[in-house]
Amino acid sequence: MKLYLDGGWLDVPHVAEIADRNNISFIVIIGKRQIGKTYGVLKYMLDFDKRFIYLRSVMAEMEMLKKNVGNPFDAIKDYKGRVIFDSATQYTANIVRLDKQDEETEVKTNIGLLASLSSIGRVRGINGREYTEIVFDEFIPESHLLKVKNGGDAFLNMYTTIAGNRELENEKPLRVWLLANSNNLDSDILKALNLTEVVERMSLHGEESRILKDRGIMVILPDSEKITQKRKATALYKAIDADSKFAKMAYGNEFAYNDFTDVYSCPISEYNPLIKIGKIVIHLHKSNKTLYVTEAAKFKARHEYGETEHYINKLQKDFPELKAAFLKGRMRFQSMTVKNLFLDYFDLL
Repeated sequence: MKLYLDGGWLDVPHVAEIADRNNISFIVIIGKRQIGKTYGVLKYMLDFDKRFIYLRSVMAEMEMLKKNVGNPFDAIKDYKGRVIFDSATQYTANIVRLDKQDEETEVKTNIGLLASLSSIGRVRGINGREYTEIVFDEFIPESHLLKVKNGGDAFLNMYTTIAGNRELENEKPLRVWLLANSNNLDSDILKALNLTEVVERMSLHGEESRILKDRGIMVILPDSEKITQKRKATALYKAIDADSKFAKMAYGNEFAYNDFTDVYSCPISEYNPLIKIGKIVIHLHKSNKTLYVTEAAKFKARHEYGETEHYINKLQKDFPELKAAFLKGRMRFQSMTVKNLFLDYFDLL
């Protein structure tokens, strides 16, 4: 799959063409900083006259944009000063294109909607059918920013509301562009779409693109070498440690803020399944008493718990030593996906 323009920037129109040919409804793009993710997708929306919702995670991000502070459209040369956020309500703002009708008259055309995931559920009477695309920017928030509580459920409910019954009436599905830097694999939205392990494996194997055609999903982890080499000549790259977590995330497309030190494969024959909870199983070593956490898949365990809050609380009370075992370094994990699930169950994230 050709992902880049000649200058190394992400070729979004070509990505869209591939998505159209394969009936893709969810396009996930997680990559290095400033390789043209947001710029390219928003320019595509404008160039191809798409009706879209520009979505951010929380209202604080949206409030700044409603004042046209940090307007992402200003970065697009052909549209600088011509696309603004206007006619704001408490929870949304219109995205408006300004066109000169003549020297004295300027025409405003509504082309989209600004909203946040944390608040869009409060909007009443929204006509989702007029929008064909959602651009969810920075869907994996940086570590210092607020997360949306139960973000996976909020995302699925939002999609259901905006999509409406269009597919039941033989219309094209609502398409979502999910854009983020490679900050953290622990994303509620990746979990909701059952993509965490897909992204993890792609990252570990240096795989830049994958189409899950039967699921209508395309995942892209762009690793533009041309842009990386240009970034290495910048002041910030020269100033920081190239082995720092920030550098690995921003320039190396690595999930550097996830700790992979205890993530590796262990011979499962040396362990007995002890505890099953939700999507994971905790195994006890037959001799040295270390613990190994894997996917739940085919295992039956001595103790089994559901994934509801009630069962998670019960597990924590029944086995408080599990948290201590993790903190003492006595646990191994099959993948970062199962590690994050374990950390989530025990409030260690």
